[in-house]
Amino acid sequence: MTNTLERRLHKLEEALQPKPRQTVCRLSEPTNDETAEKWAEYRQQVNEAVARGDFVIVVAAMHPADRPRIEKGATYCGTEFEAQLIEASMLPSERGGRSLLEGAIKGAMGNVFGPVAWRKGEA
Repeated sequence: MTNTLERRLHKLEEALQPKPRQTVCRLSEPTNDETAEKWAEYRQQVNEAVARGDFVIVVAAMHPADRPRIEKGATYCGTEFEAQLIEASMLPSERGGRSLLEGAIKGAMGNVFGPVAWRKGEA
């Protein structure tokens, strides 16, 4: 009986421990006309972040049909705004939700009034 209680207590302790958050590394891909040194530095930064186990978000110029794409351990976005949304979806919520993004969306929803028919003679 003691072993059963100890196992259950151990499972409860594991479940209550805060889960470690994966760190996010956001980079910008160099433009096509950049020097080879800039591209080598960028590739090295991506490889180092992937090796550390970071979640890598790369802002790159791309066509809307290509977004988002995941290659070589990195998520590619077309705009800085998309990168911020992805990062916010991974951060902890300040209101107890699943993510900071979810909390922001729920907080943005206020009292919304539906459409009202206009009556003739009203201003």
